[in-house]
Amino acid sequence: MVLIQEHGVEKTTLRQVAERVETGPASLYAYFANRDALLEHALDAAYAQVQLVDADGDERGWREALAGTIVNTITTLAQYPGLGSVALGTIPVLSGALRLAEHELMLMDDGGIAPERAALGVDLIAQFAASSAIERTVRRTGNRGDGERQHVLSAYENADPERFPQVRRQAALLTGPDERTRRDFAIRVLIDGIEGA
Repeated sequence: MVLIQEHGVEKTTLRQVAERVETGPASLYAYFANRDALLEHALDAAYAQVQLVDADGDERGWREALAGTIVNTITTLAQYPGLGSVALGTIPVLSGALRLAEHELMLMDDGGIAPERAALGVDLIAQFAASSAIERTVRRTGNRGDGERQHVLSAYENADPERFPQVRRQAALLTGPDERTRRDFAIRVLIDGIEGA
């Protein structure tokens, strides 16, 4: 996990992992069939680190607990550059992922969410957390910052008014919210959709 945290998934090799655990690369194949299997276990180790948020006794407490667990999942995945991509390409079946899914399902059950909706909700939450972690990692490792925001704002403000009148008119609104505001809005919409649609 330290190698992924330091170098990211793309730059972490089986040789580096073998050196870290003081063995040869061939010995790793006794435990992992291939690099994908190793990454699946790394993803599961990250899921096992997610701090689960319990609901308080309040009737609506499950929503805050689920939102907090989603935030913690994003934060944990973002600590390991590239692991969000692994999450999007994997259907996790190991204990760390099952622990997280069990917690989410329990919270949604507490909220009276039908099992069919809760099951779909777990999948949607996993996709959202993974893609949010990827975005956070890309923004953190790139040199984007306020310069990018200004560039996008300018592009939107100067968009062709005939073709893109709404984008032009709402340029500041489209580029203004920070990462936390966008994340929290998305989580509210996601939970509202699971609960009410």
